[in-house]
Amino acid sequence: MAISESFLKTQSVLRDRLARRIRQLRRSSRMSQRDLADRAGVRQALVSQIELGEANVTLDSLLKIAIALQVDLDALFAPEAKAVRPLP
Repeated sequence: MAISESFLKTQSVLRDRLARRIRQLRRSSRMSQRDLADRAGVRQALVSQIELGEANVTLDSLLKIAIALQVDLDALFAPEAKAVRPLP
């Protein structure tokens, strides 16, 4: 089964958005990639790959990162300027 052009475009857009948002949230929290990785319980290399838009990241890893950044999971995919709600 061939992967559609639409799928590939959507995948690229979401990976790019995820990369920008995680980088933005991490930096606004004054964390290094290592800090985020340690708090989330993931490898620093994974954080780097995500921020480069190269990782095929799991839902579990994304949830750990969102918790470490103290945001809802959907905030990781929010447009750049959208306000982020911190977790309670």
